[in-house]
Amino acid sequence: MDENLPEHHIPENPPAYRQPGLRVRMVLATQVLLCIFCAGVYQMIAYAAGWDIAPTLTADSPEADRWQARLELGLGHFFTFLVAGFLTVWLFYRSITGAGPDWRDYLRIRRLPPLNIAALAVLLMAVSLPLVLFALNINQLVPFPEPFQMAEEQTEAMLRGLLRMENPGELMANLVVIALLPAIGEEIVFRGVVQQQLMRRIANPWVALAVSAAVFSFFHFQFDGFLPRLLLGLLLGWLYWKTQNFWVPALAHFFNNALQVVGQYLYGKEVSTLDLEQDIQVPWFAAAISAFMVWVTMRLIWQTVDGRR
Repeated sequence: MDENLPEHHIPENPPAYRQPGLRVRMVLATQVLLCIFCAGVYQMIAYAAGWDIAPTLTADSPEADRWQARLELGLGHFFTFLVAGFLTVWLFYRSITGAGPDWRDYLRIRRLPPLNIAALAVLLMAVSLPLVLFALNINQLVPFPEPFQMAEEQTEAMLRGLLRMENPGELMANLVVIALLPAIGEEIVFRGVVQQQLMRRIANPWVALAVSAAVFSFFHFQFDGFLPRLLLGLLLGWLYWKTQNFWVPALAHFFNNALQVVGQYLYGKEVSTLDLEQDIQVPWFAAAISAFMVWVTMRLIWQTVDGRR
């Protein structure tokens, strides 16, 4: 940001809106502490309600257990990410006087994206799917210690239980819990706070994108999927940086997660024969074509965004 500009002025494509004297480490530390605090609030609610804080769920679990797990997962994500992320942004970027930019300007949520940019963001997620799956194939070649493998198996078992959907109600609940809440909460924390603050600190925006994507992937604590989530984090971060609109990566994030949910629902109803929970081996040439399509789509988004300015 040009230091000669008044503080209320926000350029079209700034590295990050900032307040004078606001330290990056202070904002990031506050975000971490609020995530921990809000997760603790959820755990107290769960304890008071008599819920199991770490519910066990498998593909054979009854419907009542699946609904209970969805409720707990949704509330946990709501407090840990959405509430904690919003509080961090509001705390540091609220407008005290009511004049000038505020937290909505910082997150860039005031305007919905143009339809063509939103469509291109969804297209970017779609064409990247083979490349992401290829990255997963590579990631699975890495040997992990037995405790890590056991944790991954438990997580996969719970996900299979959640993705068992016998009626449209369970489908809609999963779209909210697995797709919508992460699309908003995680984007606030990892793109709105972590990425934007790193861009204040790191001169090269691509380095900031890479670091924030690594943080995004690491804090899922599913290391057999670290590389594909790193790639997705880079794409989502790039969308946020380039479009300067929160709703673009949020929509792309929602589409990516919803695709898995809807795909498993159709597979369970025998409409589709593709089981997305099984290992899908992607040949290198399909990944290469996907990488080329990702580059082409990113170019289209770049040109479309620049053409609107």
